[in-house]
Amino acid sequence: MSDATATILVVDDLPANRDLMVRRLERSGFNVIAAASGPEALEVVGRGNIDLVLLDIMMPGMTGIDVLRTIRMSRSSAALPVVMVTAKTDSEDVVEALSLGANDYVTKPVDYPVALARIQGHLRTTKALRVEAAPAAIEPRSPAQAVPGTVLGGRYRLDQPIGGGSFGTVFRARHLELNRDVAVKILATSAGTDPEALKRFRREGDSACRVQHPNAVAVFDFAVNAGGVAYLVMELLEGHSLEKELEERGPLPARRAALIVIPVCSALAAAHAAGVVHRDIKPSNVFLHRSGQREIAKILDFGIAKLAADSALGQSLTVDGSLLGTPAYMAPERFRRGTYGPSSDIYSVGAMLYEMLSGRLPFIPSTADPLALVAMQAEEDPPPIRARRPEVPEALERLVLQALSRQPDARPTAEQLAHRLAQVTADPLRPLDDSR
Repeated sequence: MSDATATILVVDDLPANRDLMVRRLERSGFNVIAAASGPEALEVVGRGNIDLVLLDIMMPGMTGIDVLRTIRMSRSSAALPVVMVTAKTDSEDVVEALSLGANDYVTKPVDYPVALARIQGHLRTTKALRVEAAPAAIEPRSPAQAVPGTVLGGRYRLDQPIGGGSFGTVFRARHLELNRDVAVKILATSAGTDPEALKRFRREGDSACRVQHPNAVAVFDFAVNAGGVAYLVMELLEGHSLEKELEERGPLPARRAALIVIPVCSALAAAHAAGVVHRDIKPSNVFLHRSGQREIAKILDFGIAKLAADSALGQSLTVDGSLLGTPAYMAPERFRRGTYGPSSDIYSVGAMLYEMLSGRLPFIPSTADPLALVAMQAEEDPPPIRARRPEVPEALERLVLQALSRQPDARPTAEQLAHRLAQVTADPLRPLDDSR
């Protein structure tokens, strides 16, 4: 694939924007296909032979984020680059798109020479990965080929995709020997294409298996099949993420927030005792699992966990040149070259709890530049929670701010945070382990 023969899909609901981009790309020598909506875009991608997607976010009905999420359930960022092209410049939008597997983020009005250089760069990277992988492709290796009906390891039949992101796709599956449903997470890039991704995935299996706790998703098996596809087998959860709850309900009552975060802290305490730092605590990685009439908060995705004792790996694991983790919830020390550890997870819990109580993140830069977020963390204090939610207890606000301290040593441990949360939100009329 050369730039001249690459096929680019342009997705934008506004004809003027769409037609202008199509003309520019065609003059640059590309084959171009246009789509005016999310469903139309997915139909085109499903037919295959698309080398790169330029995707608008703000579209009626199915948004660009919805389209991106669906694409990443079957095609990795290495297999099909997706560049968001949008007028949305808030850092939260950038973070969400990149965390879901976007390869790049270009803002409107588009500086076409810069956008063209980025497009060419992504196409060159994809071409290099395909060439590197070609000699080893003796048998099917792509996770995109792990479709419903595929049996992995002779025992796990994939039934339907139920989630996905930049790092993998999760399927509802059936353990054929035990005759029970499980969840199978498949690495988004095969071993032959990206050895570093496989190393990270192996660490996920190691990390997750070291954390034995009822509030951490249970991992039963880890393997790499003969085709080079790596997968984890986990307990199947029913319910929804904390992220979805916040989207639907907005800020939560203090007691409700505590009932979710206390078991999260309990699971983190077990992880930290086992030498595992999660590194990506955020609402989308906390799942509210329904078991009968009970709700159980579960931490998901130790997939980028850092084994605290494994200093030989260094501090700079990256995906596409970026720090692993979600910047809006990351502790200040994570942006530096210094060491970090369990207290960095506590900062992330503090940022998540701040959002649960106030309805916003503690720091929201005016630009999409991550350095602006770093500067705010270093120089500013978060806006008072009680200015937006006066009903939040003062003691709870102080505890959240302590978890968000710039100094790692000033933050409570996970065990201490759980204990103090129980104290400041206790209702003498009800036991704290209620599901609601």
